[in-house]
Amino acid sequence: WSMPLGVLPAGITLNATTGVISGTPTVIGSFTFTIRATDANLCTQQINYTLAVDCPPITITPATLPVATWGSAYSQQLTATGGTPGYTWSLTSGTLPTGVTLSSSGLLSGTPTGAPGNYSISVRATDSIGCPGNISYILTVNCPTITIAPTSLPAATVGTAYNQTMTSTGGLAPYSYLVTSGALPAGLSLSTAGAITGTPTSTTSASFTIRSTDSNNCQATRSYILAPVCGTVTVNPTSLPS
Repeated sequence: WSMPLGVLPAGITLNATTGVISGTPTVIGSFTFTIRATDANLCTQQINYTLAVDCPPITITPATLPVATWGSAYSQQLTATGGTPGYTWSLTSGTLPTGVTLSSSGLLSGTPTGAPGNYSISVRATDSIGCPGNISYILTVNCPTITIAPTSLPAATVGTAYNQTMTSTGGLAPYSYLVTSGALPAGLSLSTAGAITGTPTSTTSASFTIRSTDSNNCQATRSYILAPVCGTVTVNPTSLPS
């Protein structure tokens, strides 16, 4: 057996004795060649062939991405198998959250600072001979844990001006505040900036829940009980005349 015309893919050979074409192709493409058979009497016959070498399936892991949290460092290494190392990585569609990037080595990393939510992306790994593998992901960015302070409200006194400002941490300032259940003691009100002000007019105990919402619409709540106490009562005269 012989090959008078054309060329086999790199890694593939023709056995001149048995006519077996074998090996492990290391390139992709379409290869045209002519094979000739010569018998013991030197009689010949030949035929033309085209051998297509396709890309192997490339598998990308993980199959799904772990959840990210707004404002917290995120890191996930992507890996590929089935092709010829090494691989280069690229984002083929979609947009990553602000603050997160994909490196050419397949590392998704950064600190998400864009709005929490679901981000749909497509990622491609290309092996050293140009074969691609693709995968679609949804990267979920969760809201951070928002903490409202104080944990309990200072005492209020009937007839005395009251002023307590709520604060929040963990999210993206500025924050807005709202009473979502119950009601403040009579005479007090809550501003959207978080200030509880006014002058209590009753000693009736009040139970209520305040919600804090950050600039990304991430929320937290805290429940309070505030029971205004009586003020100091002065009785005059302090003594009676004789």
